[in-house]
Amino acid sequence: MRIAILAAALPLSMVLSGPLAASAASDHRTFDGTVVHVSKINIKVHGVEGGQSKDISFLIDKQSLLHTVKPGEYVRVIYDQRFLGTRHADSVEPYANPRMKIKS
Repeated sequence: MRIAILAAALPLSMVLSGPLAASAASDHRTFDGTVVHVSKINIKVHGVEGGQSKDISFLIDKQSLLHTVKPGEYVRVIYDQRFLGTRHADSVEPYANPRMKIKS
């Protein structure tokens, strides 16, 4: 009896967890703007996305910041949207960085 219940529940759990797994693994995006606030665990950047001005916060770690970012600095944030919508900055690059290539 237990085996039959588990066998029936397994396909259902795979179907229900599919959308969660797909949304957890999202591709990287970029957001350009001016740094409003920086702390040890997050950064808030003011920029334009979709034609609207907005402030977006990102979680950061030591590997995300390649240099000391200061408020007022114009940066490009390369981020991914993790499980339950948490934005995590994978890289924060200043526009003065020679590694950054800007399309003209």
